[in-house]
Amino acid sequence: MKKVLTAVLAVVAATVLNSCGTAQKTATETPQPVVPVATTEVIANPEVISIADALDIFENPDHAAGIAKKYGYKLKTNYEVYRLDKFSKMYYKNCQLAKLLTATQYGDYPRPMRKGVSSYVAFKEGAIIIAVFNPTAYDNLVGQVKAAGFVLDIPGSEEIYTNGTRTIACYKDGKSVRIQ
Repeated sequence: MKKVLTAVLAVVAATVLNSCGTAQKTATETPQPVVPVATTEVIANPEVISIADALDIFENPDHAAGIAKKYGYKLKTNYEVYRLDKFSKMYYKNCQLAKLLTATQYGDYPRPMRKGVSSYVAFKEGAIIIAVFNPTAYDNLVGQVKAAGFVLDIPGSEEIYTNGTRTIACYKDGKSVRIQ
């Protein structure tokens, strides 16, 4: 019993001695002002249609020919991918159209060429699809979507962005952006 009492007194004495001593001054940190995060301006790739121009085409379909000419796109009407998709208009740039299987149906989507930034803009019922073939051009399009005030609504393999009235789906694996 005497050993236990001695051990307890030793622990209490050590605690009291450690707590005593000179008081250390703590530096008071001045709170840093909160700086609002500024939205960064994304410079659109001049070889690919910008999101702003695509939204303009969505709102005013009659502007499509002028905007496509500005970027150097060629037009193919009634582009139908065999058993997959049908587009009323297909604007393409630095792309090669797929092999024609029947009189009106192609074997695949357009394929990229080695020169420049390859892309196409396809018009489907109620949607405009912009597809590119390299990750840098795709990331630029997604950056433009975010800079235009669209916020992520549904994450996933196809991220859905919205601004309250329009939705834009960004599909990373297919390097495409769909405006609805």
